[in-house]
Amino acid sequence: MKTMLPILLGTLMTAGCTAFGGDLIVRVSGSVPISGLTEKSEDQCELGMVSAETGEQSSTRDIHPDFSTTMMVVAGPKPKLYYFVAACGDGREFRSDKVAVSSRNSYSRNFYLGTLVEHVP
Repeated sequence: MKTMLPILLGTLMTAGCTAFGGDLIVRVSGSVPISGLTEKSEDQCELGMVSAETGEQSSTRDIHPDFSTTMMVVAGPKPKLYYFVAACGDGREFRSDKVAVSSRNSYSRNFYLGTLVEHVP
């Protein structure tokens, strides 16, 4: 009986995150088409995750031309659309297509964005 309690509590906590949501870590990978981009920090780009609904941007990560990084987002069971923006040191900005993020297990937590497309505002 004593061993069943921790198992039951763990199951309930996992089910609660799936049903109600919470912090979710996603892996994002792709590339930024910048020729001559080097490893120097001033030549890097900064990748941000943007809500397609509100335009609000989450925290950012420094990335290289070919990148694979993790980002954290608050996700609920209902899928929400996001896109990724890479702002680079040369002033150019690149965007991904939209992706759906949800806390449900049927949704991916690994997003391959391919080559980001230059965005001209």
